[in-house]
Amino acid sequence: MSGKHPCDVHLVAGQCGIRILKPELHGANAGRGKVCFCPKTLKRIGQAYGADHLRLVLRLIVESKGNAAELQMDTITAVSAVVLSGLVGIHAGLFDDIDLGQVRTWAQFVKPGCTTAEAMATALLWLLASPERVVPKLSAEEAAAEQKRAEIARKGRENARRRRMARYVGDDRGKAA
Repeated sequence: MSGKHPCDVHLVAGQCGIRILKPELHGANAGRGKVCFCPKTLKRIGQAYGADHLRLVLRLIVESKGNAAELQMDTITAVSAVVLSGLVGIHAGLFDDIDLGQVRTWAQFVKPGCTTAEAMATALLWLLASPERVVPKLSAEEAAAEQKRAEIARKGRENARRRRMARYVGDDRGKAA
């Protein structure tokens, strides 16, 4: 985290047209657009990365098609992670073609030893980041150096195997005598 930034989450949410309600009111108001029941998550992100970052995260969610009701802790945290990754060009409509609720549901079921937010952020990065940006291609010089390192490692493994075999064969000869 970057540090502690002053952040009035109610002001930031209001600027995005979002109402923050207490978590205990979630049942009656669940599924309504632009209503958030996780003020602690907003405060944590706002204090860690600043009001501008929080505002961007909230706008990316509520201003994308069909995602205004996805102001859930996991979704907000995952979108924040995507923004912070620097791997995705941030623009209006970034999530227009992605059903964040569907991604969150998927992440809840498949999370492999991580939180739902982490699984969701990984899925979003997979959907949004081009492979060239995430894993850049090696230059010809770098590829040659990598190939040479791999060859040296392979020969080292072969030599170690030969030494083990020679030791094993040597032990058998000593026992037979």
